[in-house]
Amino acid sequence: MFDISTSASPRDAYPPNPIKLARCCFKASLDHLCALLAHTTRTMITLYDIPSSLPGVLWSPNTLLTRFALEFKGIPFETKWVEYPDVEAANKKAGSPPTAKWPDGTPYFSVPFIEDTETKKVISDSWNIVIYLDETYPNTPRLVPKGSNGLMKAFIDIADEKLMNQAFIPYNMPKTYKILNPASQPHFSKARQWIAGKTFAEFEAIANWDTVKASMDWVEELIKLNEAEGFTGGYIIGDKFTYAEIFVGSKLYWWIVQGKDSQLWKDLVALNGGRWGRLIDHLEKLGKVDQIEWKP
Repeated sequence: MFDISTSASPRDAYPPNPIKLARCCFKASLDHLCALLAHTTRTMITLYDIPSSLPGVLWSPNTLLTRFALEFKGIPFETKWVEYPDVEAANKKAGSPPTAKWPDGTPYFSVPFIEDTETKKVISDSWNIVIYLDETYPNTPRLVPKGSNGLMKAFIDIADEKLMNQAFIPYNMPKTYKILNPASQPHFSKARQWIAGKTFAEFEAIANWDTVKASMDWVEELIKLNEAEGFTGGYIIGDKFTYAEIFVGSKLYWWIVQGKDSQLWKDLVALNGGRWGRLIDHLEKLGKVDQIEWKP
């Protein structure tokens, strides 16, 4: 920066040499730009995710929660792909705590979890990650509006039961097994059948499209109740895009395992006047465009 000192010699006194001033300003601007680019392009967070046999397809409804959250907030991150049998070792190596227990009481490790090079912290469980990101990076768009942590947690717990357990799992759990890499299939089969208490064949037998439609009608009704209070825009909570949209969208995106050319996918994105198709389109663009406003 150009500095005018009271002890400057007459030839350096004000007014300054315009060429020297231009050079100083250019150098200062260039240094600032380089520092800014270094900050915005460096990797801050590592997200651990599960690959599949489908090239380029992001499928996990759990890791997508964190991926879309990071993209929404504009926080740089990279992905480390880990097959299911290696998830426990990856967690332990990073220092990530278990998120549950197997029936025999041994620790159960899962994804997503993240490593943050800025804070040197490791966070597991998608909800813990959301709270961490909002608290640690307050100058980014909030995922959970201030004062609504309890409301948001209640919503996602109920939505998880209505959308996933009652409606989506019977269709997508068996299909997910088929699109995983062979290394992950045995672990996925063991863990998911333990968690849900059914075999893949039993899931397929209870798949019911009316239940899927009813689950999305429930979310639609929440939006209408919100709008009746004067909150326009078609959002689930308040008048802004929040983690509620990311949660519903991530669970909807799990249907990608059926294939975008399948009738099931086409029927899904057409529900409720195409609202969910538009939400999915918006989430796919996160991180690729500056505009983060979702127009339902």
